[in-house]
Amino acid sequence: MVSVVIINYNNKDFLRQCVTSALQLDWPELEVIVVDNASSDGSPEMLEAEFGPRVRLIRRQQNSPTAGRNQGFHAARGAYILSLDNDIVLTDKTVVRKAVSLFTRFSKVAALAFKIGTVENPEEPLPEHWWYSLSIKEAKNRFFWADYFSEGAVFFRTEVVRASGGYDEAFFRSFEANDLVFKLLRAGFDLLYCPNLSCGELRIRGFLYKKRSDVSYLGVRNRIWIVWKYYPIWRALPYLLGRIALSGFRSVRYGWFDQFLRGVRDGLFAPRVIRLQRRPLDKEIWRKIHLIHLGKFVDVPSNLMEGATVGQE
Repeated sequence: MVSVVIINYNNKDFLRQCVTSALQLDWPELEVIVVDNASSDGSPEMLEAEFGPRVRLIRRQQNSPTAGRNQGFHAARGAYILSLDNDIVLTDKTVVRKAVSLFTRFSKVAALAFKIGTVENPEEPLPEHWWYSLSIKEAKNRFFWADYFSEGAVFFRTEVVRASGGYDEAFFRSFEANDLVFKLLRAGFDLLYCPNLSCGELRIRGFLYKKRSDVSYLGVRNRIWIVWKYYPIWRALPYLLGRIALSGFRSVRYGWFDQFLRGVRDGLFAPRVIRLQRRPLDKEIWRKIHLIHLGKFVDVPSNLMEGATVGQE
């Protein structure tokens, strides 16, 4: 079985399209779970009325993207989890078959990163979802090892993501995927960007640093928390100085300097729940990350790219 876990908060119109696309996937044993983060727009009622028992609904009393995703992961019965934001449409009905074939071929891969485009053009990745070291033009249609995925659309091995603890719920949102990547790499697993796993995003956000929002604050704070948890001092200082300076410049330009200052303060003076997790990555993992950043394409047989028949999980 494969589980599709969709996180939702007050977006029933997008959610309807996302769920519809998930239910149309070409896979014999599929469960679709929607975790609703205390929506007030009628999303749960819409799901029950229009989809009935075809969708498992988890109603939460509080809004938390990270806690909501984790709750969905723990409820999933499948060997693999396709984790989606509610504004993602699965434009390729064979995407599960392709993903399962890749997981079967690459036993140490914990997560498969999607190519996220628009619904009209899912094969052209959106720049705001591309934070890889390789350029879009060079790598958008190639498989490669990665140290990043967009949490909007990603496939996980269920047992691995559960063993990792899933997303750090203290982060709430922003950089939670980066945190999970470090945990997966530390556990000895790999991440693979997969150009044959494509989908479309309904709500094109653009680069969030250009807008004043809660992410303005959370992005600064959580980046520093990542350093608290994983970086040795000699790596932390050069990493942070340039990035904090860039965030400060952007905050002045786009009108969220007060949030930048608050983010720096709350990042540097991290709460005990973050400080207690400090465990810098060892040299071997940093060496692996360095090789990932240098870029290495992965040869994948054409039959796997198209989703060769595999044993059902």
